[in-house]
Amino acid sequence: MAVIYTLCAVAAFLVLLTVFELLHLMRIKSVPDSPDKADADKYSLNVNGKSFDALYLHLTGEKQAPSFTEEEIYSLLLKQSEYMSKRFDCADFRAQMLFKIYKDCSAVLSDRCIALIRKTFLDFKYFMDEPGDDSMCYWSENHLILFAVSEYLAGQEWPDEIFTNNGMTGKEHQLKAKERIDAWMQQRFSYGFSEYLSNNYLAEDIAPMANYIAYSKDEKSVEQMKIIMDILWLDVALNSVNNRFAAVSSRMYGNNKAASCIGNSIQAAMNILWGFDGADDVLNSPHLSEAQKKLVKSSLQKEPNYIVLCFNDIVKKGIYTLPQAIRDIALSKEAFVSKMSCGLSPEDLVREGLVGQQPHQIMAQMGAETFTNPEVIKNTIRYLKANKMYRNAFVSYFKFLNLTILKAVNWEKAAARLNLMPHGIALGRGNIYTYRNAHYSMSTAVCKSVDMCGAQDHEWSASIAEELSLFTTHPAGDGNGRYGASPGYWVGNGRLPMSVQNENVNVTIYKIPDKKRLGETGIASMTHAYMPRVFYDELELDGNRVFARKNGVFVALISNGEMQFRPFNQNSANGLLKGRSFPEGLKLENEFDLCRYGGDYHIYITELSDADTETFEEFKSRIRSNTVDFGCGCVNYSTASGTLEVSYDGKFNIDGKPAEKEFARYDCKFCTAERKPGIIAVDSGKSRLLLDFKNAKRSVN
Repeated sequence: MAVIYTLCAVAAFLVLLTVFELLHLMRIKSVPDSPDKADADKYSLNVNGKSFDALYLHLTGEKQAPSFTEEEIYSLLLKQSEYMSKRFDCADFRAQMLFKIYKDCSAVLSDRCIALIRKTFLDFKYFMDEPGDDSMCYWSENHLILFAVSEYLAGQEWPDEIFTNNGMTGKEHQLKAKERIDAWMQQRFSYGFSEYLSNNYLAEDIAPMANYIAYSKDEKSVEQMKIIMDILWLDVALNSVNNRFAAVSSRMYGNNKAASCIGNSIQAAMNILWGFDGADDVLNSPHLSEAQKKLVKSSLQKEPNYIVLCFNDIVKKGIYTLPQAIRDIALSKEAFVSKMSCGLSPEDLVREGLVGQQPHQIMAQMGAETFTNPEVIKNTIRYLKANKMYRNAFVSYFKFLNLTILKAVNWEKAAARLNLMPHGIALGRGNIYTYRNAHYSMSTAVCKSVDMCGAQDHEWSASIAEELSLFTTHPAGDGNGRYGASPGYWVGNGRLPMSVQNENVNVTIYKIPDKKRLGETGIASMTHAYMPRVFYDELELDGNRVFARKNGVFVALISNGEMQFRPFNQNSANGLLKGRSFPEGLKLENEFDLCRYGGDYHIYITELSDADTETFEEFKSRIRSNTVDFGCGCVNYSTASGTLEVSYDGKFNIDGKPAEKEFARYDCKFCTAERKPGIIAVDSGKSRLLLDFKNAKRSVN
């Protein structure tokens, strides 16, 4: 009887302790990650309608209009300073231009402006291991280099000053940040970008990289950063077409997917690197209407914002010069296949010794957005607790995993068994297959994380025109909402598909889930394709088959079930565009959301062609004569480029032979390199480039 009483007492104690701990944890409120809407103007990027980037151009004398009064200059700088001082998320974005203004414009700034900027950087928090509660995101790949470069340059600028947040000197901050910068660069050279081909987030990489190249006094390290910059632009060159960039990616929002002209944040940078050089070739295409030529010219006129301006400035000043071999690839009109691998899967992190508490390990793990996966969850819990991150809104839910009653839980086994929705936040490794010719590009993250929940993954994409891309998704949620969410109706996926590609053909298979996973708000029994009828020159829908024409590009989309356009929904359109709008004369309206409902598996076959290969009528006739055999979660499709056998369970054959599913770092006619290469060699056929990161050598021939 005494044993029973003892067990009951222990149980009661644990219950009371758990209740007490839960009440305590619930009182730990998250810090706001952004200003209240009522205070939006107080922290805005403009004053009297004049922008932050315009201020830099005014101060340097590059542009006379708009002009700024002394009071407007101080007011706009104060807005950025206060945003950083409040430590709102993305303060590290603003830090880039603020520091650039300090370095390039001090001669024309008032003493109070200089003092304001200096104080802002001396008081700032630069990483998770520093004291202070906030909800800044420090850890995604772009934020890691943004914070590290800001810390390094501030430390270099004020080496003997005491930085108030943690009491370190500037020199100490410089050394601390250099360790993270070195790790970030080495990981990009060895494994590629985790936020690969993101026409949204690459903009946030090139700004700090540019500032480091411009202002760091470490010559070897600057040369290494130029090498990483070359690699970034090599990736873009291989996966863009006709100065458009809307490819497959691990992190994309709706507008990034929908069209280059509204979603490509690095358009202004591409323009200055190669866009103007290739403009005549694009504009002389016989397949472009006058309206299309106007769109091309509009893209070429896009001005850099305050982030991209940091990069464009070092190009204009000759501080960074794009190697000719990369420019040649970007401008090439020949058809080619490119294969590349980018990023780190949770399994890669373990194999490479990148799970641990050291800065380079945390940068690899969290830079790959890997938090709850079985391989890392214990490390995540330990790091967030050690650095008192529980008031950070992005990771605050981890505080509940430290309850005393949960101490004995084997988190690795629990995470593997539960298959949580947050596992899908991990960016993983993308094995990217791209086919590009003079008219279009198509790319696929081959067989990536099949059946995982998807956060912001964009698994396959076709870039057809300035205002037009083609893709499919399985919505996160029940398919009747979450239009602007991430993941949601357009962004990411409820469940990731089996998606493969051979030349100009993509096959994507979705398995429709029958029950929710922990963390999911709902499950959709539908999938859909983004096919805005208004943007195509011609579109025919007949049951399970669509034929469409845009300029000189032809599209065939075949499904294993009937497809139908969903009635126009303005909320859905708004969620897709994310506050952007198409150029004048273009509007997303009427039929644009092509849906497939019901069934266990949804299979899509997409084949592209062009007017240089065949006429539209010949294309339609050929596709109709192709053999298509749909099975339960599988399909055989025979076409001009070969016979594809694909099944959801992982089978992928081309002409009866197993196809590659994992690729080297680079594998194409222009560049071959293994993962963790010693040297990356690029040969455009006209120019050569050798990149030796370890020895900091860029050799151009």
